[in-house]
Amino acid sequence: MKKIASLSAIEYELGKSKSIETLDFLKNDQDQLNSYKKAGAAYFAESELSNMDLCFTAISKTLNATAVEKDSIDVVLYVSENATRGYSISIIDINKLLLRLGLNKALPIGVSLSDCANIITGLQVGASMIASGMANNILLVCSDIITGGDEKRKMDRDTSIFSDGAVSCILSKPGNGDFDICSIINENLSALWEHDAETHEHEYSMEKFKIMHRISRAILKENTIKPVNLKKVFASNYSLATTKLFVKMTGCKADKGFYDNIGRFGHTLAGDILINLKDFCKDNTLNADDTFLSLVDSYSTCGAMVFRKK
Repeated sequence: MKKIASLSAIEYELGKSKSIETLDFLKNDQDQLNSYKKAGAAYFAESELSNMDLCFTAISKTLNATAVEKDSIDVVLYVSENATRGYSISIIDINKLLLRLGLNKALPIGVSLSDCANIITGLQVGASMIASGMANNILLVCSDIITGGDEKRKMDRDTSIFSDGAVSCILSKPGNGDFDICSIINENLSALWEHDAETHEHEYSMEKFKIMHRISRAILKENTIKPVNLKKVFASNYSLATTKLFVKMTGCKADKGFYDNIGRFGHTLAGDILINLKDFCKDNTLNADDTFLSLVDSYSTCGAMVFRKK
């Protein structure tokens, strides 16, 4: 099996945990509250920190967890949906962050167009740079916060509650990290914008599941992996029903999916799959060659990644 990069030192920082019952739009709507609870929601994370402070905290943990020296980090990949979340991050903000962290030789690169699939796009950019020899060590940080009223935390079609958080990791040459990335698939279907998630909900959902089915089967075939041999499948923290359907699209049984964080903090936008992987590793014994699949999606972009424990 080919290896294009390695992944290690995953660390994250979430906001303060709060019950979804404290959200204004659910306080006086018992039916809607019960609907969210039935979908698996229970808590969300709200941070008093700025986006850059969340990044600083997560990255500091990653730098403490890796043997890679700061001056050996060639690139910092900043992944965020901030352009659509009511605030903006400039190169000045990123440079201030790099100075605070002592990352004096790192080139900053931003990734944002893939929305909740940004993490796979960022990993694809980073892994490609590693595989091509353009960089030896890359620090990826994914961070998003929700600004405005409580209703901004309501995900489309009531499938989850948004949370504030940041997650970071190190990408390096194969064999250097905890996990080797075998391959990444990323696909954007521009026509999905014609099927608005609200007004054409059925058509939109069906098309999304078709894409997930196609790319997950393709990446498993590319790596000659049978669904039964996967250790775990990680997806974004949507409703239990939606996430289980995504897992089933891979050809796996629903019990291959990781669902623990759906109730714990809901959806941290692009950061879910790395946080879920970190938490799964913390609570389970992993063996060499355990193989994993991650799936992500957004309005038009869907991605998948196969990686293996070193």
